[in-house]
Amino acid sequence: MKKLPSVLCQINDVGFTSKPTDIRVMGKLRDKMIQRGWVQLPDYDFVRKVTQEGTAFYGCLFNGLDLMETGQQRLCWRMQTMIGVDFDHCPVQPEDMVATYDKEGFSPWLAYPTFSDGTEVGHRSYRLLWKCEYDLNASYEQWTDVIKFFSGMTPYGDPRARDCSRMWQGGLRGFSHYNANAKSISVTDAITRS
Repeated sequence: MKKLPSVLCQINDVGFTSKPTDIRVMGKLRDKMIQRGWVQLPDYDFVRKVTQEGTAFYGCLFNGLDLMETGQQRLCWRMQTMIGVDFDHCPVQPEDMVATYDKEGFSPWLAYPTFSDGTEVGHRSYRLLWKCEYDLNASYEQWTDVIKFFSGMTPYGDPRARDCSRMWQGGLRGFSHYNANAKSISVTDAITRS
């Protein structure tokens, strides 16, 4: 029996209907999500929750309660499971951006419109995601370099969204790209190419 594709993540238990902006709400959500256990979700569950139900998630795993002691997400980061690149108010369509990365040999796993999509005529706001090879030996700094490399591959990657421990918001309009066969990113391969 073939195993269904899945992703290991920290994800909220409920979604949002619009982008949350209250800093207190975001702080409580961050603490709640970091202290929750990790879950292994089949791709179809993750994609539905994130792209149709507006569910927030992290692209990394945390050591849980250490956040309460350190006060810094970076110090309780454990491992990267996904990386993302944000494109805000971008003149390039998501499908064309996916093709750009495909040509470079880094086929995205998932692309979806964010809450900000549709607020500016002729421009799109969306996120591309790649699964990562699970590697407990890879450091926070190495993954930071990979994320910067991926974000900088085009002039449209949001430079403010390059943090390994960033909380990502979902969307409500479904996905614009999904590739179950996309190769997971290895920190070694990506750094070698950068």
